[in-house]
Amino acid sequence: MAKKKTRAIVKVKEKNLMWAGAKAVMGKPTTPKEEVERKWITLTSKVLNISPFGVNILGNLPYINKLGLMQKAKQYSSGVGFRYDWVKTSQDDTDKAVCKCKIVIGPKELTDWVIGECSPSSMKMSTLKGYQNHMAQTRARNRAILEAFGVRIHEEMMENIAKLYIKKEITKEEAIKIGEATKTSVEEMQLPLSIQNVPEATKSEKSGTKIEELKGMLKGMTIAEKLADLKKKTGIVLGSFNITNQHAGILVAGLLNSEIKK
Repeated sequence: MAKKKTRAIVKVKEKNLMWAGAKAVMGKPTTPKEEVERKWITLTSKVLNISPFGVNILGNLPYINKLGLMQKAKQYSSGVGFRYDWVKTSQDDTDKAVCKCKIVIGPKELTDWVIGECSPSSMKMSTLKGYQNHMAQTRARNRAILEAFGVRIHEEMMENIAKLYIKKEITKEEAIKIGEATKTSVEEMQLPLSIQNVPEATKSEKSGTKIEELKGMLKGMTIAEKLADLKKKTGIVLGSFNITNQHAGILVAGLLNSEIKK
């Protein structure tokens, strides 16, 4: 019994040291935007029990990244390993890469083959083009981790959210926002096209509010067609675009999420 208690104390000390080190390296926010993002990163990493470096902010929402997912996999099974099988490697900046990943612990297989694909069309960040092989492998591994441990990660997250909510350390709105973190990894997400890369006809829609950005991301010429497209891609039914910018931002993230799942 004494040995178990000692190990538990050591684990707590190691976790505290990890947090202290992460905070020191992250530095201090210098703008209001960084202040808000830091708040979400800190809160999400606390709820998920991972390093702050395991969380990214995209579209004003927190997402777990490959580091965070690897940490969760190791927490649940220290002997977890990854087996890869390349279906297709990218040969140039315009090519598509397809990689399969299987999670194993020694000879035991925890998942079937899980596919990760990547092409320039699925990476709207131009700086990532040319890294299709790396991204395909990362997506395959992330998807395999979520296949094996996704339910467990979600249940642990909800349990921790409930504890914080009871202690009044987190609001209902914050809980809902953080609840999006484990639905997909940040490597799956696509950033919106920049105004420079948007066809002339949609530039006016892209500039301005999140509501206009949302309209610009939807196909169809009429408002009715745009609303129908939104329902098809996200399952969310709107009677009109008379919504808040905050809600529009969430819908934008939902549309991006639907695009990478094609």
